[in-house]
Amino acid sequence: MDPRVLKQIRETRTASKKDFVEGLGRTLVEVAGGALTVRKAKDGLSGVLRRAREGAPQIIGSTEDAAVVISVKDLATLLGAAKEQTLGEALDNVGFTPYRGGRIVIGAGRSRETLKRRGNAVPPALA
Repeated sequence: MDPRVLKQIRETRTASKKDFVEGLGRTLVEVAGGALTVRKAKDGLSGVLRRAREGAPQIIGSTEDAAVVISVKDLATLLGAAKEQTLGEALDNVGFTPYRGGRIVIGAGRSRETLKRRGNAVPPALA
């Protein structure tokens, strides 16, 4: 699947349905190199299927009510891109690895003097 489509899905998955559909439609048409008419797709169905299996989505019909032909492999990739990430997946994606060394020793902090109120401030409990 073209990275532009995956990026579009990840960036707009929280957008309104209308914005999501419009953005995804534009990106798919751009990636496919334009939409095919129903007649053209019907006449060249084997070519449409071959290109879809090779990873290029095929758009058939007008952009408002278009049909998309993609491979099952690409569908699985799209569904994976559309789901919300867990915290663990997000950390894995940025290369986070937990600390697996020895004990971490934290020294005693320096002593600080007690905070004092300035002027005629009223304590929060009395306000």
